[in-house]
Amino acid sequence: MSGEAPGGALILIGPPGAGCSSVARAIGDAQGLPVLDLGRLVADELGTRPDLALVAVPETEYRRVEADTAARLLERAETGSAVIALGSGCLGATGVRQGLERLRLANRQTHQVVALTCATRALATRNGLDAPRSVALGTIHHQFVQMLHERQAQCRDLADVVIDTTSTNPDEAGQKVMSAVGTELSRHS
Repeated sequence: MSGEAPGGALILIGPPGAGCSSVARAIGDAQGLPVLDLGRLVADELGTRPDLALVAVPETEYRRVEADTAARLLERAETGSAVIALGSGCLGATGVRQGLERLRLANRQTHQVVALTCATRALATRNGLDAPRSVALGTIHHQFVQMLHERQAQCRDLADVVIDTTSTNPDEAGQKVMSAVGTELSRHS
């Protein structure tokens, strides 16, 4: 991942398991850029671990903190170089969608929104939903698949570039992202 380009933000969006956090870390490490991970920041604000944050508080509280934090990250993206892992849970918030759209329209030369997608089966495995389950759990898998399809469509609509991470590790996906955006991000903040 080499080259020279103006500084800017690279915003990764995608459903749970597509790799936003791990791909952001791989790109940040390779490019020497700060990585801002929405899930980690929300968990920190809630005083818990990222893997427990969504169940540590009522979902409405989690989504409120998530939307507020995402909006702040997008404001920060307007003025500096960073790799931002947004995921997709915050994309339902009007302020977040408007912030993404504002970045895309006004600063396409320096800011890129990249949607990470993945095959449903791989996402189910990455989220631990491929294990045998009791029939008492009912339609959890079906609900998860519906959510994935909705979020992947939403991500595609908001993105400049779409990258499939189904058959990649984070470093490979990071390479694909950087090749697709056609430039290297560098520190110019």
